[in-house]
Amino acid sequence: MRHRILTFATIASVAAGVSLFVAPSASASGYGCSGSQIDTYNVNHGSTLFGVVHLYYNSSTGKNCAVTVKTAAGGYGTKSQIDVVIDRCATPGSHPGYDCYSLAKVDDSGNYAEYAGPVSLSAAGSCIAVYGYVSTPNYVSADVQTGPVHCK
Repeated sequence: MRHRILTFATIASVAAGVSLFVAPSASASGYGCSGSQIDTYNVNHGSTLFGVVHLYYNSSTGKNCAVTVKTAAGGYGTKSQIDVVIDRCATPGSHPGYDCYSLAKVDDSGNYAEYAGPVSLSAAGSCIAVYGYVSTPNYVSADVQTGPVHCK
């Protein structure tokens, strides 16, 4: 009986490890970012979630960092076009609800199986705008774009 319990525990541990390998965590370090997650933005095609943009902020460096991560519906595990962008908005004039006049922009775009990014940008004292895009292997695409957000 003890052998069966140990075998079950071993199988469960291996299964959990495989699960973590297949889908990276949403922690900043899991994607090459530092800091704390401050927001997420869903990349939807209709009601179908193709991906999620994770946005992190490191208060000690003043840098924002972002990644766009595919979901299973977005083709996770299969290479297709995926993008992530952070814009630093010009001030004054940029505040939540208005257009972002870009002063600086970082982006990562390519054919990736899991996620695009990380991209990192210093924006202390400014608003940022965030963009994420996912195209499935079947060429169905979706994107999300914020106006100025996280103005600090």
